[in-house]
Amino acid sequence: MADELRVVLLGGHQSGKSNVAHSFLNVKCESDQITTQCVKMEGNIHGRKIILVDTPGWWKCYKLCDTPERLKAELLRSTSICPPGPHVFLLVIEVDFAFSGMHEKVAEGHMQFIGKDTWDQTIIVFTKLNNLGDKTIEQYVEHEGENLNKLTQKCGNRYVGFDTDLDRDGSQAKELFGQIEKLVAENNGRFFKADAKRLMDLEIKIKNVEERATARAHQVLEKRRKLEEIKSAAEHDVTPLNIVLLGWVLSGKTLACSVILGADISFDKTVKCVRTCGEVNGRQITVVDTPSFWKFLPYQLNADSVNTEILKAMDSSPHAILLVIPVDTSFLKEQMEVILENMRPLGEKVWRQTMVLFTCGGKLGNKPIEYHIESEGNALVGLVEMCGNRYHVFESMRDDRTQVNTLLEKIEEMIMECALQSSDEHQAEKKKYQERETLSEWLRVEDVKKLLNEEWERTDAMMKEMLKTVSSQRFVRRGRSLDIPLNFSGEVINTGLFINKHQLKDALEREWNRREAVDRARIQYKLKCLDANAEMSSCADEEEIQMSLAKVNDWCKMVPLSDYGGSVSSYEEHDKTEQDRD
Repeated sequence: MADELRVVLLGGHQSGKSNVAHSFLNVKCESDQITTQCVKMEGNIHGRKIILVDTPGWWKCYKLCDTPERLKAELLRSTSICPPGPHVFLLVIEVDFAFSGMHEKVAEGHMQFIGKDTWDQTIIVFTKLNNLGDKTIEQYVEHEGENLNKLTQKCGNRYVGFDTDLDRDGSQAKELFGQIEKLVAENNGRFFKADAKRLMDLEIKIKNVEERATARAHQVLEKRRKLEEIKSAAEHDVTPLNIVLLGWVLSGKTLACSVILGADISFDKTVKCVRTCGEVNGRQITVVDTPSFWKFLPYQLNADSVNTEILKAMDSSPHAILLVIPVDTSFLKEQMEVILENMRPLGEKVWRQTMVLFTCGGKLGNKPIEYHIESEGNALVGLVEMCGNRYHVFESMRDDRTQVNTLLEKIEEMIMECALQSSDEHQAEKKKYQERETLSEWLRVEDVKKLLNEEWERTDAMMKEMLKTVSSQRFVRRGRSLDIPLNFSGEVINTGLFINKHQLKDALEREWNRREAVDRARIQYKLKCLDANAEMSSCADEEEIQMSLAKVNDWCKMVPLSDYGGSVSSYEEHDKTEQDRD
């Protein structure tokens, strides 16, 4: 046991973490495999047994509260599957983008979620070193800025560089092994001791979630069986099917439309209803993609055109409304409230025709979608039950006809269920939204809406230009973008619009962080498609990507904010360089 070293790998999504694990232990790596749960590996280096636990990566732009519960559970569990506990944590950080204050907070938040004592046993491993050009890893750390310096200081300035493409002679692996041995010796062989009660509570919670997930799956199967019996007794209906897609920004709506119809469609921002027709299994299908509402910001801050276009989509008398929600992020009470606000103008009966369509299902690994629903808690459970316990998951965003056929079967069953519920009712006239005051009653709301949409569209245009210039010759540009502060003449928005001003700034930051995560994924996906052995010469400037958020925050600074502290997945599954940017 004394010769055994136990190591846990942690880090952001797309950081090269899994490549480090496999290269360090000299075992074959499945390059396309996504780590969705803890993976325990063993190897032998210089006569010492190594037990290494690879963990699922978090989104580097998502705060801990926006990380799904199942992923957080895996982070906690990582310390218990190499008993009695890990000697060393390896925090993997890639150097292909500037390391911002937001990245530092995200890494710190996830590390401290595991335990406050992790820093004394942590080594930072920098990957994707070919982005450094002629710089050494020491020069990179020295000049990258205060955010990275704060993180390295927390880790006692322990760091190494490790690039699986550059470590031809094994020297980097040897240096990493030396650093691990040195840290273990400095700590006198001490290992990380997780809170036993916390782990026990976690195991109980996981068991309860699994039981509820099994019960929900059984309930859905039984309901579908009964509806199938009724449907089989009726005549086969081949009339055209109308489907409307609703969802928040970057949820994967447009990509879902492409998957359903099995055809390439435009991936430009959806500013008006886009009606696309196709034939699936001999049946005419029409899918209406609608403009997206915000994920964190309230209904009042939607562009007027968003609300108008969503109502217009209902003019087609849809048979089914698919509420699109990605599974690679958490679903909290605030998301439930935003969805309810945006659905309310459609009337109470809209829920009879609504089904939740989960995207990015590949992130679930071998977990069923019911596990995700139950693990996220009351908010998501409540939404699913408002939809009559109707849901479906696209496990892949490629053209997988099996998952599409199952979705269409569920839609047929929903139509049958709705007909049984309202057989004696006539089509109700659409309700007008009368419960909320008009937007004009809020101070400067129109200015905020204008800013949000202008900045989102500006970022769209910027990313299109960036993707045109990304090539196999690239380097990381780190200059600052021109900043144009916005003047609101000292007026402040009525705080009654939000719970408080802190929430406003936090919501704006989280909305734009999601945008950055998707933009980074798009750039990384395109670079991945290029020749891996090409030299570096141009890449995207992360600070430019964040310029939208900076400008929005400039407005926030016009409002006193004292005491304020401090989907993305589709690219890996889809064979396109364009992403759903609705």
